[in-house]
Amino acid sequence: MKKVNFFLTERAYVAFGLVVVWFILMAAFPDFAFYSGWILLAGVLALTVFDGFKLFSSKIILKASRSVTKVLSLSDENEVSVSMSNLSSSNLAISFIDILPDQLQIRDFKIRLSLGSGEHKTVSYQIIPKTRGEYHFGDLYFFVRSSFPGLVERRVIIPAKQMTAVFPSIKQMQEIELQSFSKISINQGVKRIRRIGHSYEFEQIKSYVRGDDYRSINWKATSRRQSLMINQYEDQRSQPVYFVIDKGRSMKMPFNGLTLVDYAVNTTLAISNVALKKGDKVGMITFDKSIDYVLRSSDKTGQLAMINHALYNLEQSDVESGFENLYAGITANVRQRSLLFLFTNCNTLHSLKRIRPVLQLLNRQHLLVVIMFENTLIAELAKRKAYSAEEIYEVTIAEQYLYEQRQIALELNTIGIQTIVSAPEDLSINTINKYLSLKARGMI
Repeated sequence: MKKVNFFLTERAYVAFGLVVVWFILMAAFPDFAFYSGWILLAGVLALTVFDGFKLFSSKIILKASRSVTKVLSLSDENEVSVSMSNLSSSNLAISFIDILPDQLQIRDFKIRLSLGSGEHKTVSYQIIPKTRGEYHFGDLYFFVRSSFPGLVERRVIIPAKQMTAVFPSIKQMQEIELQSFSKISINQGVKRIRRIGHSYEFEQIKSYVRGDDYRSINWKATSRRQSLMINQYEDQRSQPVYFVIDKGRSMKMPFNGLTLVDYAVNTTLAISNVALKKGDKVGMITFDKSIDYVLRSSDKTGQLAMINHALYNLEQSDVESGFENLYAGITANVRQRSLLFLFTNCNTLHSLKRIRPVLQLLNRQHLLVVIMFENTLIAELAKRKAYSAEEIYEVTIAEQYLYEQRQIALELNTIGIQTIVSAPEDLSINTINKYLSLKARGMI
């Protein structure tokens, strides 16, 4: 079926509406209303026909192209620009519509502009993706009308279909990296850091051979052995860091358009980049009822790209998380003592009681940091003044929830487990501060 390219504008509907109003107002003077009304109607019709003839008889040449990066950042503002040129001989008034990806759920996108003959313009706008995956842009639609009378629009479709992928936030990763390595940072951070690779661990005392560093001579051992002895050192090995993401049912809770898993995904990419640049080995584990993905820790080139790809493909689950299987999987796959960042949503004392033995076992073998999410909406509700019985009930429930959150963190700290309770939007900076703090204290 051939697409219709002829449309009436809002101005045309207003004009015809005014004719109808004229007929109604002149109902008391039927003869005058009959003749004057039909004259007005004939005039509007004549202008419409004239406008349509002028618009469709002239040759309209529009060129346009969309510019969007191949990779977009999740939850960040990403710029999309459309360049257009009017190669026609007449000036044009344009309503421009870009067919945006379905995931954005934007149905009222329209930009109005004027484009003179031979003029070139670039229109830019921002999109904020809320889900990972492939985003498909459609064609570019231009509704062209004359400056006067502007009663008819002509549709011009320019093919511009393209696909781009939304990955975990690259912008957030770069910002966190800048803050972590900057000497002066607006956000609170840890400055005194034991830099892996710049310190050494003692290995043994051995006899001096030509070429050894004389600054490493052990004078006490030399006096006892009556020959030059030196301390031999080895470079301190980088420490393995694992990001363990719970992708079970409790992590599907939405917050500002993103799920808790998406916040964990953005944070994992940002901290992985910092940890790799600081010389640590980084790996990743995801689980729901059991472990379904393991990327062993490494500091090799390409490790960050592998983490980014795995995070891009991470899909959430509707099943309950199985922490017993998590312990078995970590025991089987992580043999060296490591720093484990566990992203989960433990929000009741009952759920803590169920997983506490597993967390204690993991903390004995590794350095475990449990990261939980603070529900800022409930915190705001708890501060609200209550006037009715229903409001008192809501505030009481909110306060009970916050009390349990504090008790969970306190109980974990009591048994020696590091915890982070963070608002989702502050998760990355709070996690990097904890990581830097642990390194500064020599705990990893």
